[in-house]
Amino acid sequence: MSLRRLFRTLRKGLNEVYSDYIPSNEFAVLQTLFIQSPLMASEIANELKVSSSHITAVTDRLVAKNYIQRVRSDSDRRIVYLEITEDGREIARKMDNIKNNYLEKKFGALTDEDIKRMIDSSIKLLD
Repeated sequence: MSLRRLFRTLRKGLNEVYSDYIPSNEFAVLQTLFIQSPLMASEIANELKVSSSHITAVTDRLVAKNYIQRVRSDSDRRIVYLEITEDGREIARKMDNIKNNYLEKKFGALTDEDIKRMIDSSIKLLD
């Protein structure tokens, strides 16, 4: 199995699991803000390597769901930060648990040694 096929299969499976809650692109933004909030839309776009217009569309939906909010900078009113709300934190935690359970199930057949080899190989590829 190629790496591309592996990642495509995992992404498809996660999208199916996420579909009961929020789309994966919304979860990616929410997860980014869960880790570091507040951020400007351009910072999120850079982090996720997507266009600013994509982030605008996704954040509009997340604001409508009350998962994030827009907050203007006190020092420069032109600057708008995106900040996760308590509802957003709750769904991000839930989605993270769902992701972890899915991955544990998928990788459960691997031994600790298999996982170590896979991690070591991945690190070598990233270097």
